[in-house]
Amino acid sequence: MLLPLIGLVAERHQRTAVTRDAEIQARRLAGVISHEIGTEVGEGRALDRPRLQQQLDELRRHIGGDVEILDLRRDVVAYTMPGEVARRLVADQEGRIAATLRDGEVRTIDVGADVAGEAVKLAVVPIRAPDQSIVGALLLDYTDLHRQLLTASEPIRRSTLVAGVAGMAVSVCLAYLLSRGLIRDIRHLTDTAEQLAGGDYAARATVTSRGELRQLAAAFNQMADRIAERRAELTDLATLDALTGLPNRRFMRTSLTRELQRARRDRTPLGLIIIDLDRFKAVNDEYGHLAGDEVLRRVGEVLRRELRSSDVAGRPGGEEFAVLLPDTGRAAAMGIAERLRAALAKETIIHRDRTVTITASLGVVCFPEDGQDAELLVQRADDALYAAKRAGRDQVQAPPGDRPGL
Repeated sequence: MLLPLIGLVAERHQRTAVTRDAEIQARRLAGVISHEIGTEVGEGRALDRPRLQQQLDELRRHIGGDVEILDLRRDVVAYTMPGEVARRLVADQEGRIAATLRDGEVRTIDVGADVAGEAVKLAVVPIRAPDQSIVGALLLDYTDLHRQLLTASEPIRRSTLVAGVAGMAVSVCLAYLLSRGLIRDIRHLTDTAEQLAGGDYAARATVTSRGELRQLAAAFNQMADRIAERRAELTDLATLDALTGLPNRRFMRTSLTRELQRARRDRTPLGLIIIDLDRFKAVNDEYGHLAGDEVLRRVGEVLRRELRSSDVAGRPGGEEFAVLLPDTGRAAAMGIAERLRAALAKETIIHRDRTVTITASLGVVCFPEDGQDAELLVQRADDALYAAKRAGRDQVQAPPGDRPGL
C-alpha cells in the first residue's frame, strides 16, 4: 500500500527536479548573453538598439526562447517577445525586475499568463559593465524550455505511478524481496534524479529489477540523454562564434587563463598570436558584407588547416583572430605566425566573379619573457600588431627589445 504513495512522492520530486534544471539552464544562458552585452558597453559602446535587436532576432532562431533587454529606467531597448507580453513585463507590478536592477541578484519569476493561459517563466539577469556597475537587465523567457523538459519526463512520471499501482498487487510473501530489490531500485532512481538536478549530467539509472522499473529506468536515461544534448547545444551557442565556428572571445579569455596557469605550473612557454585582417573595412565597402563574411569563414578554415591539434584558435570579434600555442617558445611561435601569414596571403576568394585577396598583420608574444599575466600579454601582442600595421601591414612583429626577429 505504500508503493502508490512512494510513486506520487517520486513523481512530484521528478517534476521539481525538471523545474530546477530548467531554471539552472535559463540562468546560465541569460548570464552568457548579458555578459557579452555588458562587455560591449565596457568597451565604450552604448546600448545600440538596432544592433541589439538584430542580435536578439538571430539568437531567437538558435535558442527558441524570447528575450527582452531593459535599461536602468526599465525602457525597452530590444525584444523578441510579442508586444503585449513585452509591455506587461515592463509594467513589473510586483517590482521584482526593478529589484534586480537595484541589487543585481539573478531571479526566476512567473509573470501572469501568456496567450495559452500558461504562466510566463522568466530568468531576470542584470547586465553589468566590466567595472561591475549595472547598466540594464536581460529577461529570458524559458517557458518553452520548461515545457519541453516536462514533456520529456512525462513517461518517467507516468511509469512511476504505474509502478506504484502495480506494486499493490504484489503478494505479502514477496515483501522481503521487494524490500531488498524494488525499493532499493526506486531509491536509486530518486538519488539519480537528484544528481541530475544538481548538475551531474552524466548520472544514469541502473536497476536490477525487470518489468515496469526497468522501463522506468530506460525512460529516465532517455530523458537524461535529451537534457545532456540540450545542454551541449547551449554550451556551443555560448562559446562558439556562429560565423566561423571558432571559439569566441569568452572562451578564448578562459583558455588563456587556463593555459597560463598550466605553463606556470609546468614551467613551460606559451605563445600568443593576435591576427588582424588588413583593410577589412574596404572589403565590406567594395564587395559587400556577404563577401566580408566569406573572408572571415575562410580565415577560420586556414587557421584550422595550418595549426596543430594542440593549438587553440578563436575569433574574439570583428576581423580579429587569436591563437594560443601551448609549449611553444618565441622562435617556434614566430615561425608559426609567419606560416599563417603566408597561407592567408595565398588564399583567394571568388565572390560574384570578383577575386578577393586576404592579408593580415600579426603580433606575437610569449610567456614568460613578454609578460606574466593575461592582460599584459594581450596588451603587448596588440602593441606588436599595431607595429606591424605601421610598418606596412602583411607582416609579423614581436614586441621591441632584445628578442629574436623573423
